[in-house]
Amino acid sequence: MLRKSRNPSESSVFSKIYNFFVSISRHSRESLIDLACVTALIGYFLHFALPSLRGGFGADEPMNLYFYWHPGILRCLWANVCFWSNFYRPAGALYYLPLYDFFGLNPEPYRIVQVGIVAASIPIIYWLSRLLTTSRSVAFLGTIIVSYHADLANLVFRGSMIYDALCGLFYFTALAYYIHVREQRANLRSLQITVFLLLYIFALNAKEMAVTLPVIALIYEVLKWPGLDDWKLFVRQNSRSAIPPLVAGVLAAIYIYGKTHGSGPLVEAEVYRPQYSWHTFLESNAQFVNELRFHHGPIPVVALLLLWAGVFFYAFMRRDRTLLLMAFWVVLVPLPIAFLRPIRSGACLYLLLFGWAIIFAKVVSDLILLVLKYSTSLGQSVGFGATIGTVIGAAVGHRPRGAAIGAAIGAAIAACAAKLAPRKFRACAMTLVILGIAIATQWENQRLGRAAGILEFGQRTVQAIERFRSLNLQPASGSNILLKSSFPFKNEWTPLFIASLVWNDHSLQIWLEGKNKLSQQQLTKVNYVILFTESEAKLLRSPESPQL
Repeated sequence: MLRKSRNPSESSVFSKIYNFFVSISRHSRESLIDLACVTALIGYFLHFALPSLRGGFGADEPMNLYFYWHPGILRCLWANVCFWSNFYRPAGALYYLPLYDFFGLNPEPYRIVQVGIVAASIPIIYWLSRLLTTSRSVAFLGTIIVSYHADLANLVFRGSMIYDALCGLFYFTALAYYIHVREQRANLRSLQITVFLLLYIFALNAKEMAVTLPVIALIYEVLKWPGLDDWKLFVRQNSRSAIPPLVAGVLAAIYIYGKTHGSGPLVEAEVYRPQYSWHTFLESNAQFVNELRFHHGPIPVVALLLLWAGVFFYAFMRRDRTLLLMAFWVVLVPLPIAFLRPIRSGACLYLLLFGWAIIFAKVVSDLILLVLKYSTSLGQSVGFGATIGTVIGAAVGHRPRGAAIGAAIGAAIAACAAKLAPRKFRACAMTLVILGIAIATQWENQRLGRAAGILEFGQRTVQAIERFRSLNLQPASGSNILLKSSFPFKNEWTPLFIASLVWNDHSLQIWLEGKNKLSQQQLTKVNYVILFTESEAKLLRSPESPQL
């Protein structure tokens, strides 16, 4: 009996259906693994960040909030549209004003939202790392380094660093969105360009660090091209794909001109006035690198130049465009703060940290493959791994502990090399490295003790607010108020900021003794006189008791 043959078209249909379900199953499994990775990363971050909920208000936060409260929500919204104006970081208004409207001066909601913003950045950073490296383990290692760094603890523990958190969120989102579209071998359409530019404007409105994004996107485009022998062909075939970063570059130029010209530009303030020199640039970057590796003394400039040269040489030798992009990243991204004095630190290095984290993760991945390749031919593979681990640990962490952790992990990795299959070995080795990073971060977090100091300082501002509230006073609209303060605030105007925010009445005229110069006529019109000291707030005069 002859078997009935299947119609070729029917076989083709069944084959397509089968392949479709296989691809869905594979995609779903990959998505679940990525989801598990992101969940683990956020959990790791929250382990360090949740104590910040007790952080109170930073010394600068009453000033920040007052700067948005005083002009009002409409002017703040307009400033976000006119991103080139001299309005101070208008994206901060989108954070401060809604929280103030709903929760007043209760610090806990502010801290919850700030932690939430940084936590929301973690999936974006992981997504960007996956797009750039195409390796889940490398992306995970790079992201866990960026998610929490003990020397950048003020990113979540100090409220005034909300600008760095917002800038990081929008910067990483804009770049990840752009690269996501380009990795699909497609040019951005009009709507996608609009989304990219809006995200970029939000990043600019959060902090000046975002000006480097168009340059990074352009470098990505250049590195994406397989060969640069024929520049005319390169320009002709890539002119359309370069439109979004070029337009973003125009926006950045408009932003820089607006911030540096006109009335009251930001650069008129001493702490924001650049000091352009080769020495300043190198000295700042040497300090940046040292802080990211938990050292606080500057490394020699020659060592910095050799480090940069080594990264570029390694990237060219590997022919790895992600490493090349990160090599440019670590030099270009800190440019907005590299010429400022005093040298910036802490959360200001959030964007820079990403570049070094990806470089470190790629180097570790290559070293694991090196150990796997040569461990069988080396008589003492454990010693070989321990030596590599010691060098890396001492180079990127606090020297004694870093070397000890690196040696232990390197020895463990080398010991596993001959006993495990290559795929299992790579997974085991990367897991050990990630565990070592987590342990080192925990130790450094305890050693530096930055979080505890920030928490204690934040409570002082809360106590000052509570002392002012203890007056149980709401002056009549249109009143004139004189504050006499001896409270040792970092900013001498803070009593005025606190009083304005506690009363939340734009019709009040508040003067601060010693800061506002008052005429005799103005003094006679004062309705309230309030003494504000470190121990109390006391009403000295009011319309009901003029001789109090």
